[in-house]
Amino acid sequence: MANGAPHKVDTVRDVLGEAADQALRAGEIIRRLRDFVTRGETEMRIENLPELIREATDLALVGTGPHGVQVRLRFDPRADAVLANRVQLQQVMLNLIRNAQEAMAQSEWRELEVVTARLDHKSIEVAVADRGSGLPDGIVEHLFEPFHTTKIDGMGLGLSICRSIVEAHRGELRYEPNRGGGAIFRMTLPVPLEQ
Repeated sequence: MANGAPHKVDTVRDVLGEAADQALRAGEIIRRLRDFVTRGETEMRIENLPELIREATDLALVGTGPHGVQVRLRFDPRADAVLANRVQLQQVMLNLIRNAQEAMAQSEWRELEVVTARLDHKSIEVAVADRGSGLPDGIVEHLFEPFHTTKIDGMGLGLSICRSIVEAHRGELRYEPNRGGGAIFRMTLPVPLEQ
């Protein structure tokens, strides 16, 4: 088009039209996923939080090999139960742990820590902390928005969907830099009523 080749204008117009259609289609898929999660149409029940986290961690670490990540799990005994959809909450944990692994791929010190804590009579916190490269400031403000990513082959949907799942559980997902380098993602969830 820069050279003014008229025979290419139609081709470029077609390609741009197709790209626009695909972008709209992708946006609609994301909207439907978010609606599905936030409508709360999935079954929630009281789950054992440490067990749920152990299973998700084991799954996330499959195939990491002998030079994988050293994982430390610390569970507050006062934060052992959560009202959740097990599969959805494990998907959040899986995504956060895999993101942490990728962030530490070039790090000398590959340590991941997952900690639960009872914050008060109403809420539990799950923190996933890594010693990776951390996040650039320009990314942080758009971190949970769809299609924003630091990964070369990423789609930028994982954290957006994670936040939707956590919010559907009446919780909150947020990021903060790790003082020792890396990132911490903190997820708060409500304590089940009978706890």
